[in-house]
Amino acid sequence: MGWRRDVREALARGCESARANRLPIAVLWSAAAGLVGAYFLSSEVRSLLEPVADWQRTWGWKAAALSLAVFCGLIPGIFQLTVREIRPERPLLTILVQVLWCGCSGAVVNRFFAFQAWLFGSDVSFTTLLLKTLVDQFVWTVLVIAPANSVFFFWLGRGCSLSRTRREWPRRFFSESYLPNLFSGWCVWFPAIFMVYAFPVALQVHLNGLVCSLWILMCNHLGRSSGK
Repeated sequence: MGWRRDVREALARGCESARANRLPIAVLWSAAAGLVGAYFLSSEVRSLLEPVADWQRTWGWKAAALSLAVFCGLIPGIFQLTVREIRPERPLLTILVQVLWCGCSGAVVNRFFAFQAWLFGSDVSFTTLLLKTLVDQFVWTVLVIAPANSVFFFWLGRGCSLSRTRREWPRRFFSESYLPNLFSGWCVWFPAIFMVYAFPVALQVHLNGLVCSLWILMCNHLGRSSGK
């Protein structure tokens, strides 16, 4: 059946994107795991990160927005600007829009993490972390993150042009853009988000931002290649 072929092709594209970035993904997973482990094993690391947690508790969504605007918007944008092969058509506009998008995402994600803590608690038992991860990946990501990122990065990959976006919008957007974004996201985020939820709530969005810096580059690649 046609839909099965579409799913297989989307899965292949998503997995290929993750496979092409397997080394930086593995480095980020290791860094996240090392940071979480060091936090629980070392009082010095906890003391070092406490000002970040205090900043988050004081400023709330504004701290989360600024953090993701820098880690997920500005830093990947600078990387795109300096590497010719992935430099966008309108680099300064692309970086500005990306920073604004990621900043808004930070505020939204911060509220979602708080909701997860309210729903399941803040303990770090395996059951709690697993439940948060499953809701994150199979509800939040499926219904909110993947659709929003698919549309946004498709538009961003067309130089932020609405007319070009309409003209090049693929006939099978669900299979050509949404599903590859979802599948590649699962490849990156399943281990990573489990580690994010192991952090205290006040630090979760900031660890999320560190991992997201690579994910944004993958989203840009998927957005540019959709429909081609």
